[in-house]
Amino acid sequence: MNHSNPTLARLLSKENITVQHGNYKTAWFDVKNRVLGLPLWKDMGKDVYDLLVGHEVGHALYTPYEGWHDTPEKIKGVPRSYMNVIEDARIERFVQSTYPGLVGPFKRGYQVLLDMGLFADPTDDHMDWNEVKLIDKINLKSKLGNLVDVPFNDEENFFYQKARYMTQTFGEVVQLCKDILAYTQENTPELINKPAKPEESPTVPEDLDFSKMK
Repeated sequence: MNHSNPTLARLLSKENITVQHGNYKTAWFDVKNRVLGLPLWKDMGKDVYDLLVGHEVGHALYTPYEGWHDTPEKIKGVPRSYMNVIEDARIERFVQSTYPGLVGPFKRGYQVLLDMGLFADPTDDHMDWNEVKLIDKINLKSKLGNLVDVPFNDEENFFYQKARYMTQTFGEVVQLCKDILAYTQENTPELINKPAKPEESPTVPEDLDFSKMK
């Protein structure tokens, strides 16, 4: 993977951010100090690199401080894991709309990660989708798009469509998280505190936390 040129991230973020590479488990962005960190992964290819840069630059451009994954602030009624998923969907849509040249790298990069087995296999015939929380299904489908077939009922599809295509502001992200949580609590309360098992539930790392990668 080419990780020697920080120009792409600086151009996309529209500011002279600091770009540093290191032995990180995932890509990250420090909103206060304006530092973008990228992991040193071998043989991942340019598409995965551009996917990582594009995703984190999306946060740099569009996510307010209170929406960052590592901020200490809590938003009442919104689990951090839910906010991560819905905000990721919003910023990835925005950054690909702002920079159409990232559409291809995003799709191809996620294909590479899917082929590597980063995600539990959503095509497994033994997958019991009734055991998968709605927020996890939204996360999987938002990131992988037409690479996977995720079943939604009509109500679930309404929430997915809002997450993937309709949220414009961070306030709308917060409200949608509350709505999804309320729906889950009412319809599948048994899934709220149930730990997901890799063999039974498809997973997508929150905020591109590719810690499973070697």
